[in-house]
Amino acid sequence: MESKSLLLNGISWSIFRMGERTWLLRPQIEEGVLEYIHKTTLLLEGSGVEELIDIIPAYDSLTVIFNSSDIDLKKKFSTLNTTVQGVKLQLLIHEVKVCYEVGLDWLEMEQKTRLTKEEIISIHSSKEYTIAMTGFLPGFIFLDGLDERIAASRKKTPRTSVPKGSVGIGGNQTGIYSLESPGGWQIIGKTPQSFFSVDENPPMQLKAGDKVKFIPVSKSEFVEMEKNNG
Repeated sequence: MESKSLLLNGISWSIFRMGERTWLLRPQIEEGVLEYIHKTTLLLEGSGVEELIDIIPAYDSLTVIFNSSDIDLKKKFSTLNTTVQGVKLQLLIHEVKVCYEVGLDWLEMEQKTRLTKEEIISIHSSKEYTIAMTGFLPGFIFLDGLDERIAASRKKTPRTSVPKGSVGIGGNQTGIYSLESPGGWQIIGKTPQSFFSVDENPPMQLKAGDKVKFIPVSKSEFVEMEKNNG
């Protein structure tokens, strides 16, 4: 149930109780929503707020999880009204090698966009994307900033298995499958790089707000890098 608004990071947020120890916060602004979410995530990560154990950013909301059900959010966050301009994002630009030659859905992509494979590759690899969030399954990377010229609807019949490392387009988003899984995105390439491991802490080095730049590589380069990473 929605409660009264909470003032956090200089703006008002609607609050929804999602469970005994979990709250969903949604910024009450029209523009710059994703940037506010990423900067507020950074603010909370460095806040030292007691009992706060997890922060989960999404496209238009932020979920906070505590280790106790006896939480007063307004009291906990009362001192965190620093404006977003005062929060500096210490974010990284990650270069992701991708072999477009091993894409699985080029015929469908060309039909949907009315562009050639070469044009789609040129557009896709020329952009710098923002990691909007990770989710749907562990390590899946949702990227914001896709050029609308190469937006394409998901497949009518999803695949039961999409290979790990696949780079795809789903609607107006592009993303990376960090694990093998079912999926319905249009697969335009594959990266030999790995972004998720249960043996590491944290399991992902990429985080929401970071930037991604795709670097095209040939099939022979891809095979060699995949062999070395294996």
